[in-house]
Amino acid sequence: MGARPAARAASRGWLAVRFACIVTALHAPSWLTAWIFQAPRAEERPLFNLDLLVAAALACVSTLTGGVVLALAWAADFIRAAAKNYQFMSALDFVDAARFVDMLSLRTFLSVSALGLVLGFVGCVWLVLWLTRRSTRLAWPLVGLAVLTVGLDVANGSFHIFGLDKDSRIVDLNFAGSPVWNVWRTERQSLLAAGPPVPMRDPVTFRALQGWQAAHPGQTSMLVLVESMGLPRDPTLQAWLKQRLVTARVMARWNVQVTDEEFIGSTTSGELRTLCGLQGHYSRLDETMAARCLPRKLASHGVTSVGIHGFGLRMFDRAEWWPQIGLSPWHWPAGGESRRMNCNQAFPGVCDGEVLAQAVKQAQTPGRFVYALTLDTHLPLDMRHAGPLPESLRDACAASRTPEQACQLVNKLGGLLAQLESTLAASEATPFLVVVGDHMPPFGEVSNREAFMAHRVPIVVMTPR
Repeated sequence: MGARPAARAASRGWLAVRFACIVTALHAPSWLTAWIFQAPRAEERPLFNLDLLVAAALACVSTLTGGVVLALAWAADFIRAAAKNYQFMSALDFVDAARFVDMLSLRTFLSVSALGLVLGFVGCVWLVLWLTRRSTRLAWPLVGLAVLTVGLDVANGSFHIFGLDKDSRIVDLNFAGSPVWNVWRTERQSLLAAGPPVPMRDPVTFRALQGWQAAHPGQTSMLVLVESMGLPRDPTLQAWLKQRLVTARVMARWNVQVTDEEFIGSTTSGELRTLCGLQGHYSRLDETMAARCLPRKLASHGVTSVGIHGFGLRMFDRAEWWPQIGLSPWHWPAGGESRRMNCNQAFPGVCDGEVLAQAVKQAQTPGRFVYALTLDTHLPLDMRHAGPLPESLRDACAASRTPEQACQLVNKLGGLLAQLESTLAASEATPFLVVVGDHMPPFGEVSNREAFMAHRVPIVVMTPR
């Protein structure tokens, strides 16, 4: 007589174990990455993912349907997080960038840790589908957990769906969230504003270039947009970077002003900000907005504008939209003189030293506007071949508790600025020059990200004496 109650208790116990394992396997990738990268959960990282809970409930009824919905839910979560990390203005813009993946050196991203992450994720997928197979009794508990976490989020004031939101949270935590809804909301907002780019409120770089050219019509000026040159939070690191470019021999020929400006978006957004004073996406440029860009305006004064980049101009369609705003792309001669190549492990191309040398060479000709876009400081950093840090930088990083990778990037940025300084010092012409960062470095780890200001990039304005 006691066998049946014992069997039922064992069955309920096994069901509870399966339920706990399903919930854990669903959220293990998110929980582990939040722990590894020290990302605060309240920053759009929910404790429980509603999309995954609903998908697992569907898998209890149909493995195929649930598997498809699970794949879509996990993809939405990854795309949303990656787009936000790399400064893309929307998730669809990030997805669209996948068409350029053949230009990257994908071997750079292969490592033992990356393989472990992929295998761990595959293991989570298999475990969820195996545990939910023909387990219809588990569907309702999974839905119930989703409802419970929504209730907790509403009470906490951190549930933003259906307009529910408070001014402050009781607990600094998102109990429930839906990456699919976040992606949909972001794309809906993006589509509503999908018209041409709009003027920025305070485009410091653009105004500096435009103002100097207006006062010196027909003369030569330069713009150097530096990849991932964010503004360090620590003043000592800011000063260390400045000293790489602003030396006595530079000061003898240029008056130098160091400031900063707001950035929004990724590198191409930085190009529109500095070249055109615009905020938006390059693919939505129309003729009216393109006519506002500095190269187009300078053409009416007989100034030729040249754009120089070490990477393929097919990347982000620069071969098409650069001419639209008045930039003539520089095409590196095939063969001939030897050039340093592939100084960035992920983005193989002409090294920044060659790019800067060619830009300064072009600026020796009167009546030029020369734009140079750098590449070598693009993440990820190749830490395997990172040399020793200069003693002054090592001490500054130690004093400010700057993490190793952030400090290594500052070192690479300093090396690039030093290359520019030596190239300028050896040149004859003294053009007006602005050096500016495109965006803050897109580190995944919050400790490295927080070494840089979240919304500002440094600017060096160099005016001929």
